Amino acid sequence: MEDFFMKFKEFAVVGLSSNSKSFSRGACNYLKSQGYSIYPVNPNVKEIDGQTCYSSLDSVPQVQAAIFFTNPRVTVEQLAICKEKGINQVWFQQGSANAYVIDKAKELGLQYKNSCVFLHQPNAGFPHNFHRFINKVFKIDM
Repeated sequence: MEDFFMKFKEFAVVGLSSNSKSFSRGACNYLKSQGYSIYPVNPNVKEIDGQTCYSSLDSVPQVQAAIFFTNPRVTVEQLAICKEKGINQVWFQQGSANAYVIDKAKELGLQYKNSCVFLHQPNAGFPHNFHRFINKVFKIDM
């Protein structure tokens, strides 16, 4: 999964916030600026930044992978849907997974990464490059 952002260019983004100042919006805006296609999933809004927002993962067109910005209680509920849709690669933004979510992903045979999106974007700039440096120096799993 180290090459997640090199292999995949289309993502369902589960839990994309309607708040323009949220971390998920910043991360997704960055990904879009780098040429990635995202399909926002948020049952509470119809549109985010002029893009259709899907009410559920079930309704998203076929995508290569999913990125989660959700509470672990929500994340775990969505994993079976990922499997049913053939989405076998999932990214858990820090805070969206706990031990139970990880165990469920393994049980379903999903490949996953549990890390910060920006840590794996070499052009993300400060403070993300500093965060990446600290992770490498202290050998923190990325």
